[in-house]
Amino acid sequence: MLKSLRQEGSEDGPVGLDDRPRPASARARIIKGLKQSAPFSSLQRRIIFFNLVGLALLVSGMSVLSNDRQEMTELYVDALRKQGEIISIGIAEAAGVDVFGRPAIDPVRAAAVLSRLAPPTGVRVRLYDNGQRLTADTYNLGPASPPIEVSELAPPSSVPQSELVKRIERVYDRIAGYFREPMEIYYEVPVSGISRDEEVLRAARGQIFHRLRYNSQGEAIISVAMPITRLKAIMGVLQLSTAGGAIQEFAREERQAVLEIFFLAAIVSVLLSILLANMIATPIRMLARAAYLEGAGGARPLSPEKPDIPDLTHRTDEIGDLSGALIRMTSALYSRIGAIESFAADVAHEIKNPLTSLRSAVETMQYAKTDEQRQRLLDVIANDVNRMDRLVTDISNASRLDAELVREPMEAFDLAELIQMLAQVTESQGVKADVKVVTHLPNSAFVATGLEGRLAQVITNLMGNALSFSPEGSTITVKGMNLQGGGVRVIVEDEGPGIPPENLESIFERFYSERPETEAFGNHSGLGLSISKQIIETHGGKIWAENLPGTDAQPRGARFVFELPE
Repeated sequence: MLKSLRQEGSEDGPVGLDDRPRPASARARIIKGLKQSAPFSSLQRRIIFFNLVGLALLVSGMSVLSNDRQEMTELYVDALRKQGEIISIGIAEAAGVDVFGRPAIDPVRAAAVLSRLAPPTGVRVRLYDNGQRLTADTYNLGPASPPIEVSELAPPSSVPQSELVKRIERVYDRIAGYFREPMEIYYEVPVSGISRDEEVLRAARGQIFHRLRYNSQGEAIISVAMPITRLKAIMGVLQLSTAGGAIQEFAREERQAVLEIFFLAAIVSVLLSILLANMIATPIRMLARAAYLEGAGGARPLSPEKPDIPDLTHRTDEIGDLSGALIRMTSALYSRIGAIESFAADVAHEIKNPLTSLRSAVETMQYAKTDEQRQRLLDVIANDVNRMDRLVTDISNASRLDAELVREPMEAFDLAELIQMLAQVTESQGVKADVKVVTHLPNSAFVATGLEGRLAQVITNLMGNALSFSPEGSTITVKGMNLQGGGVRVIVEDEGPGIPPENLESIFERFYSERPETEAFGNHSGLGLSISKQIIETHGGKIWAENLPGTDAQPRGARFVFELPE
């Protein structure tokens, strides 16, 4: 049937499917994307990118933490204080006395102490007298001279830095500069000059104080000043300071170590990303290729054979869930296609019957000689036309049912009120046959959730079916009850001949047309119970038929039951 539908379509595409021609270039791009290897796939590029970004943020955080200025300043200050204490003790031991007999620093002996103790420490040491006048400087132990900013040359590196590392450090320093607070500028004090540094002034008053400044080259310099005392008398001030760039060099070494770890971790991260992307992208590509080549993207608009979707349900991750969902979806789709083919075949068969009768009546019309014969043929033609009209209407309603059930929202409504109203309508239709409709509904709330109009159609079909088979003077009973586990049950009983046991299941099939003998042929299409079953199952419920207990040969009537979940 599906093949015939294709043949009836236009040359550009089949009837009922997407008949828009897919450009060759677009198809080529899709196939190329499906065949593309994982290392260059979009998914893998994204995985690598986000892994590297996370790694870069981690390394940046480590770098910031390792270069924390406060922590590093405290370490340097502690080291300078210990060195200063040793040197100040040496200077105090070498001190003499002034003309008043008080302890005083001997400049010559102090310079000798500085020349012996200061160079091994690698720091700059300056000595001030009680008037904060510079008397000795390890960078200039000679006579007084103009202030010169002194900066040591960096020692030759055994491992030259690469240009990449240098660029990274420059970028880091530039970015870090935006977050630094403005620092005090470092100024040189000439020999015999008076210092105005805050730490020197405080040390002259007996305190140990430190400051952090930057020289003209942007290098951080930490200086610590402490008093030189003997017998609790302050003889002078000792100032120790780091060499320009010493702090940056220490931080640079740490950053270089972090960068080495970063590059190693980046290589491992890229390899793991490729492996992870292959584990994700390869099965997804397999599923996409199967869906594309077997589906609407292949050479044929829709393959008549069920596509071979790779079964990855053994995986416990989302890809296994996706594979299972595609397999179930494909099975449901092709089951639906099979149902459509069967429905189309049934429709063709049911329409063919009135068409055959109509053709016979039309062909016989020319041989009718009397008005009575012609009128009889016209009655047959009118009856067949009415049958076809009812059949086409019911078929149209059945074909639209799926879309309406999916599109319309389900709401809660009073099922008892609906049953009462439909029972009155059915009873009015059975007045001629003296058929009554009795309802037994719960006193408590009797509420259902669903499409009220479609469920009303189900109840109308069941009551109408019962009315058709009910003898004169009989009663149709409609019962309703709330289920203990949640949900509702509706029962429609009649006093008719019942249902043959072998047909209790087949009566819900399409075009089942066993009708009572008193009813004219062709008044029903045989779709009512089939549509009712489809509506109930779409609501998540179930429907069935059974006979009322009676004698062995004849039941007391038929019973139709449907249940709806809460």
